[in-house]
Amino acid sequence: MCRIDHFFTSVTWFTLNFKPSHDASFTPDHASRHLTFKFKLFLDDLPTLEKLKRTRPDLYMDELTCRSCINRMKDLMHLFMCKNRRLPMQQILQSYQNHLISKLLEAGNMADIDPTPLIAKLTSLSCWSFSSTNWSSYALVRGCLPKLFIDLFVNLSIPRNSAIKVIAAIHNNFVQKFRRRIWNPRSYEKSRWENAMNITYKLKTTPKPSNLHLSTYLPYSSLPPPTLHDSRGSSTDWLKNSMKYGLPWFNHFSGFMGRLTVLLNNSFCRMECRFL
Repeated sequence: MCRIDHFFTSVTWFTLNFKPSHDASFTPDHASRHLTFKFKLFLDDLPTLEKLKRTRPDLYMDELTCRSCINRMKDLMHLFMCKNRRLPMQQILQSYQNHLISKLLEAGNMADIDPTPLIAKLTSLSCWSFSSTNWSSYALVRGCLPKLFIDLFVNLSIPRNSAIKVIAAIHNNFVQKFRRRIWNPRSYEKSRWENAMNITYKLKTTPKPSNLHLSTYLPYSSLPPPTLHDSRGSSTDWLKNSMKYGLPWFNHFSGFMGRLTVLLNNSFCRMECRFL
């Protein structure tokens, strides 16, 4: 466990409020959404499945799990610990580290100081690897930046304020990649599932009805992937979940018919491809 004094509150706060320059690819609207996302990530306030189950238990059953790995709760930590997202998460984290290293090399060149020992300190930090017990990596992703980040640049004769700006820009680049490669695909997958379950925007923005039974919704992991490909054995998931959770089979009828439609569409698509 890392101590709180290992983190520099001024750079963390500056980074949270940092706004990248606007251009054709990053408009004021993009900047506003980026800032909102960054604060929600920092405060652990993103609408992960576990949060949705607590706030809207009428729409999201307690048994729902991560669709990617099926058997895990989907909280913020699992968002980047999931086995199906670990590789892209590690890639963007490595890009974060490489970006810092490139700036340290530039600073060392300007100051005529060998930055190798400082780079070794940077790469030895525990925040670059993920595990369920490594709090520092979880803190870094959320935006709690290590004090050492500042110290490394200051040791290369970079003014503290300039160092903070460099680090803030690098971290914001990381947050954009995290949103694009981790959060957005997850949100798209979730919206496809909600559409299949007829969980509309109107339903999500109206008060929870007092007479709605939880069993009217299928478990999150019981539906097919939101693609034309249907995995082997998935057509029986609805029945297994009915038996597992003791739900009446007819509560799954609409889900079953939806799956049947997907299977029929797949069959027709394959037939059409043969004649192309």
